[in-house]
Amino acid sequence: MKVSWRVMTTKSDAEPWWFFEGWQKDIVHEWTYHSKDEAMKKYQAEVKRLSALYPNSKAKRLNAIAFWNPEEIFFCEACDDDLQVYHGLIIFENDRPMEMDDELDLKKIGAHIDCD
Repeated sequence: MKVSWRVMTTKSDAEPWWFFEGWQKDIVHEWTYHSKDEAMKKYQAEVKRLSALYPNSKAKRLNAIAFWNPEEIFFCEACDDDLQVYHGLIIFENDRPMEMDDELDLKKIGAHIDCD
């Protein structure tokens, strides 16, 4: 079986680790790689880019990160409330969130974001 990696950016009112039904419609950009190293380079570049654009970030696991600006909200008519807009970054390995286990990768990513 061939292994592939996908790096995706999303824009949604939900953090990117919540894979609610229809979450794929929130994908803004998607890149596919057949090399883990190339996928990680892109992922790390996107972490740097998004952390420079948005003052807040949070990750449950380092394979999905939410970035946001507290002033970027929209009014949800269905819920009659203002909702935060999140810019998500996700890395998948074979259609599943990739397990992050390389210490160097973790340090490079963690240097730019808040982690739980």
